[in-house]
Amino acid sequence: MTLAPAPMTNSAALRRLLVFARAHWRIALLQLGLAVAGTGLIYVFPGVVRWFVDEIIPQRRADLIWRAGGLALLAFALREGLFYVRTRVNCTFEQRMITDLRGRLHRKMARLPLGWFDHQSTGDILTKLADDVPATQRVILEGIEQGCTALLQILVTAIVMMVADMKLALLVLAPTPFIAAGGWIYSRWVSPRATAAREATSALNATLHDTISGIRQIKSYTAEEMRQWRFLAASQRLQDRQTRLMAAWAFYAPSMTLLGNAGLVLLLMAGSWWCVQGAMTAGRLMEFLLLVGFLYEPISRLHGVNQTLLSGLAAAKRVFAILDDETEEDLDAGESLSAVRGEVEFNGVTFGYRDDKPVLHDISLKAARHQTIAIVGATGSGKSTLFQLLTRFYDPQGGTITLDGIPLPKLSKRFLRATLAYVTQEAFLFAGTVRDNLLLGKPSATDDELWAALRDACAEDFVRRHPEGLDAEVGERGVLLSGGERQRLALARAFLKDAPVLLLDEATSAVDVKSEHLIQTALARLRANRTSLVIAHRLSTIVEADVIYVLHLGRILASGTHEELLQSSSYYREMAALAFDEGAA
Repeated sequence: MTLAPAPMTNSAALRRLLVFARAHWRIALLQLGLAVAGTGLIYVFPGVVRWFVDEIIPQRRADLIWRAGGLALLAFALREGLFYVRTRVNCTFEQRMITDLRGRLHRKMARLPLGWFDHQSTGDILTKLADDVPATQRVILEGIEQGCTALLQILVTAIVMMVADMKLALLVLAPTPFIAAGGWIYSRWVSPRATAAREATSALNATLHDTISGIRQIKSYTAEEMRQWRFLAASQRLQDRQTRLMAAWAFYAPSMTLLGNAGLVLLLMAGSWWCVQGAMTAGRLMEFLLLVGFLYEPISRLHGVNQTLLSGLAAAKRVFAILDDETEEDLDAGESLSAVRGEVEFNGVTFGYRDDKPVLHDISLKAARHQTIAIVGATGSGKSTLFQLLTRFYDPQGGTITLDGIPLPKLSKRFLRATLAYVTQEAFLFAGTVRDNLLLGKPSATDDELWAALRDACAEDFVRRHPEGLDAEVGERGVLLSGGERQRLALARAFLKDAPVLLLDEATSAVDVKSEHLIQTALARLRANRTSLVIAHRLSTIVEADVIYVLHLGRILASGTHEELLQSSSYYREMAALAFDEGAA
């Protein structure tokens, strides 16, 4: 039994992110340098205040007022100028990293086998791309922009304090070990809560995606209230997770602030005592009071950074779980043939989407060059699964499939799929234009080639009727077109691809009679000089096939021509009687 990989720890996720950020080290270094310079400038003002209180005012040095004030103002102006540049650099750094990681994640997802998608919800995938990637990048950005600069400011402030007055410095720094311990405890406490909140967000987005995708079904079944309750349940789960997360923050943040304020009060009390005793000047106390602000302000910032890091690391673990998936398809592994005859053979093929539940049993069939092979059978008999195996979306558990006598695993998937033109039962169109969808078949096609493909697919007329022609929008999933128009555009894509092997999965099962006639005309052209494997719902569309294979419960029950099967197979004869009776009706 294969053991599931151990969950990634926060420290492991952080190390991965740092390695990833190394590709952008120049801009990260620039950002850090700007942050250091800006941090150094904040120490000018406390020194100027001490100068005013201990020298300029007591000595009545009016001539130094403008010099001291100008120095403070110049330091502030330089700091804000650096902040502007740093913000611009930070934005560039952030967007580069997000774009890079999102691109890697999308590339990985596109290369994962279909079996991976069978166990994922679309909403969860979209959440990882749209939400988890930016949250992941906040780990690096907060770490450099806020975390590193805050730690640097704390360190430099502590050094300045200790150089100025060791006793006061130790008094002010006394609460910091407790604050550090509190941050560590909080990280351990909140990490699982942050992960749970991320998962609940994903589940809510998945529910919302299903509602939008299935809105026509929801309305047709008046299931609005049922979907509303499902959405509210997912929303309530997210609320509960977020509430638990924020409850922890609500306790942590004020507790740490109280410890910081305790240090400030101790400084005020002890410093005032030493001023009364004459052991310290008022200017020194004022300087320290300002420095305390510079010490505890970044500590407060670190509390927020801690919260962001925990949420970001929870997102990072979800992203890396996909990037680390070892089932990625290698599209180029294997050989390519210089020429393809188009001979396809299944030999003793057994397959199940689950190992314990076979869908196909010992399937053997053959399509010779330029033959039309039809596959018929009841719903669920395994017809479409044959095409899933031929395209190597899945691999069989037993038996072999060959193209021109070569087992498919020896051929590169890129080459194999280039030799197949696959027209599915539901013609999927991407949101965009007619042109965009056609170019999927041949990215380099000219307009003349596009119109020729449309003409061959009996689709030219309805495209030309549209004022924008090839640039007409088809809507999401082709919703602006009729079913027959979508199917004919899918056929036009197949014409453009001009592959030697054609796979047709019930291409006319969901269209009207007129559209079916047009599609059948297009299919007759498309099958010419190609090896064609056709899954047929309407037997009237495949009576001229060279060989018809009858599938029943994942097994080949009979094979032969239409006339032969009418004589030899009672099952096929029954199917034919029902099909032609329905056609007559």
